[in-house]
Parts: sequence; structure tokens; C-alpha cells
Amino acid sequence: MLEFRLARATAVATFVLLVIGGMVHATGSSLACPDWPLCYGQFFPAMEGGVLFEHGHRLVALAVALLTLALTVTVWRRRRETSVRVGSLVAALLVLFQASLGALTVLWKLPLIVSSGHLATSMAFFSVLVWLTWRLAPRDSLPAESAAPSVRAMAGAAALATYLQIVLGALVRHAGSGLACGTDVVLCRGALWPSGGPAQLVTLHRFAGVLVALFVLAAALAAIRSGPARARPAARFGAVLVLLQVLLGAWTVWSMVSVTVVSLHLAGGALLLADSLLLFLQLGPRPATSRAGGDRLPGLVAAAG
Repeated sequence: MLEFRLARATAVATFVLLVIGGMVHATGSSLACPDWPLCYGQFFPAMEGGVLFEHGHRLVALAVALLTLALTVTVWRRRRETSVRVGSLVAALLVLFQASLGALTVLWKLPLIVSSGHLATSMAFFSVLVWLTWRLAPRDSLPAESAAPSVRAMAGAAALATYLQIVLGALVRHAGSGLACGTDVVLCRGALWPSGGPAQLVTLHRFAGVLVALFVLAAALAAIRSGPARARPAARFGAVLVLLQVLLGAWTVWSMVSVTVVSLHLAGGALLLADSLLLFLQLGPRPATSRAGGDRLPGLVAAAG
């Protein structure tokens, strides 16, 4: 149970980190601390203004990194499954790579590719944690039915499409193109496909959003109709969430890229990604649990109890 609790805590902390990271950019605080990893040479600078968001984000990122390290060590000590051990190592490598991108983002003054790659990596890391949490969750001994391969493939396509849409949204955000179409939502300054790179990037993000919504709704409907009962809550939640995401996308424009709305939109995207991935996993077989034998961390076990 300890490894499951650690994975769950790390996934939740990472979700919080994602939201805070979105607020750093939305509030224009990305360079509030011109140095890295300290802020004006201090570990605890005055936490006010942009520093509150920027350095607060770094402190939460440090907590996530420590949790990830604890998770990796615990998994290797307590579990035998190769996939779980490799997954924990991937998580550890991703969190280190993510920290490196965060440093380059500041030191290189917010280059578009690095800033967008920073978010893309964070969502990949979050996805690995969702998988680890599902994989490490306690399981009963009863056999569990799986959905038809076509239904599971639809859910997998929805999860992948959601991830790619989030990355595309990061490009829109970090390119400063959020209002390239003005306050138009359906068209872009009266055109279905506008001229100009920023406006085209926004329009592409909108078209992709419609396709993602269709993918998610189709996968949810198929899972509700023919998937196992355990997958239906995720299917229903995903269907509701993707519709809310569409509304939040429109609201982002109407609010003139309000910090609150943009942050909600990013949080909704991360939740949708987690839900889509969880649906894909729940539509498949449940792997068996393999313990590593005697516990090697008695102090941690006592704390878990």
C-alpha cells in the first residue's frame, strides 16, 4: 500500500504543480526570478508579486522531485514487476529532465520551443504517474473482464489526442497568440481559415479541440455501452469534462485571457488527460501484483500503518 499512496500523492502534487505553472505564465511571472535555482540569490526570497508564483512553483517542483525519488526507491524495494520498476525510473528521469527544461526556460529567457517542451514533458510525467498509481493500486483476486480491442483503441486514441492538444495549446500560449483572433470563437476575425501565423495557430488549436471532443465522446459512449462496469465512471466524467473544456476555451477568449479562466482551462486539460488515460487502462486487463518479499523499509511501513 505504501507505494500506491506515494504514487497517488505524487500524482496529486504534480497536478497542483501543473496548475501553478500555468499561473506563472498567465500572470507574466516567468522571469520574476532572473536566476536559477535560487531567486535573487536566496532560497526564501520575499514571496510577493511575481516571485510568489515563480519561486512558489520552484518549491512545489522540488517537493514533487523528492516525492518521485521516494516513490522510485520504494517501488524498487517492494515490487518485483519489471514494468512498474521501469515506470518508476522513467518518472525519475522525466522529473530531472523537466527540472533542466525549467532552468533553461529562465536562463535562456523563455524560448518558445523550450517553454512548450517544458509543458509537454510535465504532461508526459503526469501521465506516467497516473499509470503508476493505477498499476500500484490494491487489487482483488477476482478476474476482471476487458473491453473489445476496438473500444480500448478508441480510448487510447482519445488519450493521445488529448495530450497532443495540450501541447498545441502550450504553443498558442507561449507564442502569445491567445487573442490573435480577437474575441471571435467560431470564426477568426470573420474567416474560417485566417491569414497570419498566430491566427492560424489559434484556429488549428480550435479545430483540433473539436476533433479531441469527438474522440473523447465516442470513446466514452463505446465504453458505457460495452465496456466493463469499472470503466463507466471515467467514461461519464470524461464526456462531461471535455464539454466543459470546450466552454472554458471559449470563455478564455471572451475573458480576454483571464488568469483564472486560463488556469481552469489548463487544469481541465490535465484532468481530461488523466481521465482519458485511466479509461484506457480500465478497459484492459488488470495485471497481477508481485511483491518483492520481506520489507526493506520497516520505518516507512510503520509510518504507512
